[in-house]
Amino acid sequence: EDSMEGIFQAIKDMALIQKTGGGTGFDFSKLRPVGDPVSSTDGQASGPISFMRAFNECTDVIKQGGTRRGANMGIMRIDHPDILEFIDVKQDLNELNNFNISVAITDEFMDCLLNNKPFALRFNDVIYMKINPRLLWEKIVESAWLTGEPGVIFIDTINKYNPTPQLGRIESTNPCGEQPLLPYES
Repeated sequence: EDSMEGIFQAIKDMALIQKTGGGTGFDFSKLRPVGDPVSSTDGQASGPISFMRAFNECTDVIKQGGTRRGANMGIMRIDHPDILEFIDVKQDLNELNNFNISVAITDEFMDCLLNNKPFALRFNDVIYMKINPRLLWEKIVESAWLTGEPGVIFIDTINKYNPTPQLGRIESTNPCGEQPLLPYES
């Protein structure tokens, strides 16, 4: 969740799962974008990528004491205001080495891409900017070609076929992306 308590509870839960050899997946779209106001401190949010680095460092520490490398999946929705930074984050091959990353592609994005309509980047229903969806798509393709990341998941399609929608929406996958899972599902 988008609070210090929620973020560091997730890091604690990740550590406990990884110490027994499990992998973890996270949707970082819930975290407010860089520069958003933080009312409790009168400061500004550092954004999801900064917290991904904290998750990554924790995984580094845990894997030093174990026999199996820790692994994470980091997901961000295509409509998050920090999506451009997310797509590029692994251009530096020293960044987030304990993560695979994927962009959660929505039906709305695909409609805008196919029909050449402006696409809104938003957080909590506030539109931050509109962007040409082709620029986003080409950025994903170029980055994936150069580094192998990000991958893509078609999140609305996954949820369309979610066998247990009454339990919630699927937001992420396991570290290698082949198993979409509900929050805290194994």
